[in-house]
Amino acid sequence: MLIDWLTIRAPYESLNPEALKVVLAYGDRVQRIDAKTGELRWETAAWDSIRSDTHAISVKAGGSEIWIQGSPARIIAQGDAVFGSGASQALDISGCIERMTAFVGSMLGITLPEPKPWIVSRADITENLRLADHAEVRQALSILRDCEGGRYRVSQQAGDTVYWGGKSKHRRGKAYAKGPHLTHIMKKPDYSGYPYSPEQIADAHQLLRLELTLAREWFARNDWKTVTPAQLKSEWDDYFGRMIGGAEMKSETDLKQRVMAAAETEGQGRAAIGCWALIQSQGWEAAREMQSKTTWYRNLKILRAAGLGDADLSRGQIVQLRRKVLECQAVTNWQQLRTA
Repeated sequence: MLIDWLTIRAPYESLNPEALKVVLAYGDRVQRIDAKTGELRWETAAWDSIRSDTHAISVKAGGSEIWIQGSPARIIAQGDAVFGSGASQALDISGCIERMTAFVGSMLGITLPEPKPWIVSRADITENLRLADHAEVRQALSILRDCEGGRYRVSQQAGDTVYWGGKSKHRRGKAYAKGPHLTHIMKKPDYSGYPYSPEQIADAHQLLRLELTLAREWFARNDWKTVTPAQLKSEWDDYFGRMIGGAEMKSETDLKQRVMAAAETEGQGRAAIGCWALIQSQGWEAAREMQSKTTWYRNLKILRAAGLGDADLSRGQIVQLRRKVLECQAVTNWQQLRTA
């Protein structure tokens, strides 16, 4: 697991005079001008990419704050953004901020403040899951595309990528095949990142990458200075774990036994089984409309406790994704991927 992206900003008051002078003079400005009168309607700073031989990160001089965003994994060690290393792999937000600000400061010739005054407005928490081959990765994505209902709304599908949550300011998700993505970025003429070998690219075709974005509203409720690596991992587990489900079921009979065991009473268990049958025959939305809110959520709670995930509930059938994910392995480096 790694922090694959951070967006941070700091007020100009936290910068020393020399740094502030450089920042205010840095980058391009975008203006909107009235064509008839020549009046300046508004002006904003543009994001500018700071590059070295192997790394890239973006900086913007806003109206009252300096903004920095990008992948901390690309500016730590050799810049491997597939598995990350150091603070990125340790889910250490403070360590990632230190590395990002040091990198920008060195490229601009200034000293930026230590992590304390920085404000985090986005963090992407990513896990790589190894499946048998690229065909299984694509099959898993096909199942995930149908995962809707509850908190999940598929907002976009593009090739080997599925998005949930759209422009949510709280949490949103993304699943994609890492191999084709790596192949695509390596073909770009201006690519300046980690030099992945043909063997690594081939191995990456086994990876299903699940990415959780914690956005502005999440950090408004959670001070990043108190957020631990365990909490970030828990957020990822909660988001994708509920989607996939928590137990392998071999048959409908197996499911019924699990539901009855998860329910507090026999009556609640039978009601949950009836709700599952209704979802199977009528679909998620129709089943929800046919039950009271209290009954619906009680039944869902029991079905999830029995091991069903939202991928099962949205399809109205026990999907193969659970088995594949339970059998697959979270990998954290190239050697582990090669020998798994």
